Amino acid sequence: MSPKRIAKVLAGFGAVALAVLLVVTIYVVRHRNDVQSLQKVASVLPNSLLHARNFHWTQMKAGQMQWVLTASDASYSVDRTAITLKDANLAMVSQDGKPVNVTAPRAILFLKGNHPSRADLSGGTRIRYGDFVLSTDSMTFQPDADKVEADGLVTVEGQGVKVTGVGLTGSPKNRVFELHQQVSTEIQPRNQSAKPKKS
Repeated sequence: MSPKRIAKVLAGFGAVALAVLLVVTIYVVRHRNDVQSLQKVASVLPNSLLHARNFHWTQMKAGQMQWVLTASDASYSVDRTAITLKDANLAMVSQDGKPVNVTAPRAILFLKGNHPSRADLSGGTRIRYGDFVLSTDSMTFQPDADKVEADGLVTVEGQGVKVTGVGLTGSPKNRVFELHQQVSTEIQPRNQSAKPKKS
């Protein structure tokens, strides 16, 4: 796989993940009345405005599903500057028709008013985009700065290629991403038909 194609795959991961996080955060913030109606069935905990178990949210538009967000727990902070999700799972289909799935044991979306300023994913983040999977321990998105960062080991696997490196920064809008250290690429040949065994 050429470096140009690898760069396009990394760009696709970053752009799709950032877009999904922004859409979900903006929708949740703008539809607070819907969320507040869950208070009747949710348990309220100290330091959180709302705590819901088995959180499930399906966003529909014109009869078509846009995305499904689930979490085992979801909590707003008292001052509504953050939403914390446990075992977060976001599923959707990208504009090019590829399935996208983002999972993280912990996700925190930070807000400034109705505007998302940062999203932190941690505990073993995986982004599946079509046939490719990006995995890293933690990742941060800053939409205002058009910046995505991952400090630890980053692995991208799919279609016979595996790229690893330590530290990732990128600009989703410009589709420019860089692995900083210990970068390696492993090409895995496709399985050919088994040759007859010699006796």
